[in-house]
Amino acid sequence: MRNLFTALALVVGLAATAQNYNDLVEVMRSDMRTEHRAIVMSSLGLTEAQSAVFTPIFDEYSAALKKHWDKRIQLIKDYAAKYETMNDETAAGLLKRMSALEKEGLALRESYAKKVAKVLPTTIAARWMQVERRLGQVVELQLASEIPLMPTRR
Repeated sequence: MRNLFTALALVVGLAATAQNYNDLVEVMRSDMRTEHRAIVMSSLGLTEAQSAVFTPIFDEYSAALKKHWDKRIQLIKDYAAKYETMNDETAAGLLKRMSALEKEGLALRESYAKKVAKVLPTTIAARWMQVERRLGQVVELQLASEIPLMPTRR
């Protein structure tokens, strides 16, 4: 999984055509979603009946998460495009978008945790959120190790 995250972060800096870049990102995202699903399902240890009610919610969450990550990837691409010419105005706009995306991600997880808690024990919903948070932290750590800090202008 780490290699997929590394490849995704590194591809941001590549000078590939837009179509090749988008194709590569989609292939990697598909692989990451498959691994994500496998990790979540093995971590929850659901019964067949629980799995039957959880899976549609997880699929809906995954689709919403994909849209959220589309925005995150666009933010990374915009940051990379402006890195060499960064100014205070651009930095302020990126910071505002980053903060909004962090809030959006938390709201997304919270709303789906509530949906799961309505149909399964709250302990399962809480465990799912723990797994999601840990997976998110792995992604964030990998991105942080690959994306340079904001340049400063004095």
